[in-house]
Amino acid sequence: MNDSFQTDILGNVQPPAPAVPAASVGVASLKVVPSVKGKLSPAQQRFNKLLARVDNLGRQLQDLERLAGQVRGPHLARVAELDRQAVDAQRQMLFFLHDRLQRKGLTPAQQKTARAIVENLLHPLAELEDDAVIQLRTVYGMAEDPAVQGSELCKQMLDMAEDALGRSLDREALQGMDSPEELMEALMQQVRAQEEAEQERLAARRAKRPPTAGQRKAQEQAQDAKAALRSIYRQLASALHPDRETDPAERDRKSALMVQANTAYERGDLTTLLRLQLQAEQVDAAHIARMAEEQIAALSLLLKQQVATLEGQLAEAEMGLSSELGVMVSAAMKEAAVTRLLLREQQAQARWVQQLCTDLERVRDDAQLKRWLREQAALERQQAQENAFLAHLDGIF
Repeated sequence: MNDSFQTDILGNVQPPAPAVPAASVGVASLKVVPSVKGKLSPAQQRFNKLLARVDNLGRQLQDLERLAGQVRGPHLARVAELDRQAVDAQRQMLFFLHDRLQRKGLTPAQQKTARAIVENLLHPLAELEDDAVIQLRTVYGMAEDPAVQGSELCKQMLDMAEDALGRSLDREALQGMDSPEELMEALMQQVRAQEEAEQERLAARRAKRPPTAGQRKAQEQAQDAKAALRSIYRQLASALHPDRETDPAERDRKSALMVQANTAYERGDLTTLLRLQLQAEQVDAAHIARMAEEQIAALSLLLKQQVATLEGQLAEAEMGLSSELGVMVSAAMKEAAVTRLLLREQQAQARWVQQLCTDLERVRDDAQLKRWLREQAALERQQAQENAFLAHLDGIF
């Protein structure tokens, strides 16, 4: 047979198709197109919808990555500067109030409030490698043994993990881990082991029951999907093998495409493999329309799996970026909307820093200091009342 002819994924011999530039190989090139008088079958329509969903999710991931690159640097730099200013103001307030407590002139109630503020400030400033702050923690009886602090933090982490999972953990196996990082790693391993054991238990129970007709059909479709993906990959690997090329430029081109094919096959990325088939001139743009319904259903199952993977990646990327920026963002948001959110976050933090600086200037006058301490005590009582009310509501509901 002439080497210039190729076979499609059905094994049908096809004449060589015209080369398809990489930039032009989009979803439109992969969709099933009806004939002039014909209509798409339900399977073909489902294939097209899944194909469009995969493409849309891929674009959203790219948009989110592009958005992160545009807003991350300026926002984090501004937030870091505001954090530095806040820490500096808090540190000055801490030492001012401590010094003032060493002198007379404050009532017992004012001293109590000032001391409480000092202790509250020592908590966020404890992470500073500042000998003066460390010494103050000792003065106010807050210099705990690091091992005790680590043990308490680990206990809190275990409590939170059990609440989130809704089940108990093997705490004896986690004893002796005072490092939060070490505990987190061991905790994740234990959770994974429990989940794997549960999956094995469920699989064993299912194995004892004869599969239903629906389960048998699903298993057959999964096998067909794997076979279809493997068939496409093998044809690509054969056509793109760079060692068979004598022309250096063509060998480099095929090497690059082969890397893409390997990566796509490992990920189960059907759309990339189909695009590569067009670029490798293995099939024409209408080859899917000639497939049997069973084969289209198999490819649709691959696309459905790819959709689930991309949705998980997108959700994880959105959560990660939201945590990093300090505001909730999604791939559907425009850059202008995200920029407004970040600006509001920066402005709120800037107002807090300004309030810290204003308070610092105010308390330097002794009369203003006493008035400020009364205000802080009133705010503390109000907050306690609100917390008690919320706790009461939690008890009711």
